[in-house]
Amino acid sequence: MRTLTRHEKKLMLFLGLAVAAGLHLLVLKVALSLNQGTRRNLARVSDELGEANSWLEQKGEWEAKAEWLKKNLRPSPEENPAPALQKKAQSAATSAGLKIEEQNLLAPKIGASCTIYANRMRLTGSLEQFTKWATQLYQPESGVALTALNLKLSPEPPKMTGEAEVGQFFLGKKQ
Repeated sequence: MRTLTRHEKKLMLFLGLAVAAGLHLLVLKVALSLNQGTRRNLARVSDELGEANSWLEQKGEWEAKAEWLKKNLRPSPEENPAPALQKKAQSAATSAGLKIEEQNLLAPKIGASCTIYANRMRLTGSLEQFTKWATQLYQPESGVALTALNLKLSPEPPKMTGEAEVGQFFLGKKQ
């Protein structure tokens, strides 16, 4: 084997430096991607911690609301309360001057902490009549509330057409 010339030695040195620089860049790229993943995880955990702290700050408020619900909501009755709710919504609508175009009872929604019986209605009248109806209907002590309301102007300008859902809340059954 022959000895390398001075020019070949310089080329070998540059080749070694180029390989070392390439390896260095690859290692740096891997380290930066690992760092970026770690930063993403840290940001996610930080967001989760902030959300958890927010819930802990609101804990007293939510416990007070849960106590109010336990104290004021009645247990779900044996007979179906939906017809009584429908009559209550009808009488409030007629006394407010609203015209009932359509209505139907919805299936009860059974949740973890409460059961909701609802009546969906399509009504026409003025905004004042809808406001009067909603205030007559809202009875938190008996668990009755307007759970959805969608108002649209009808072809006759002072009149409005509304789709509403009236719900009555009862305590859910303990499991």
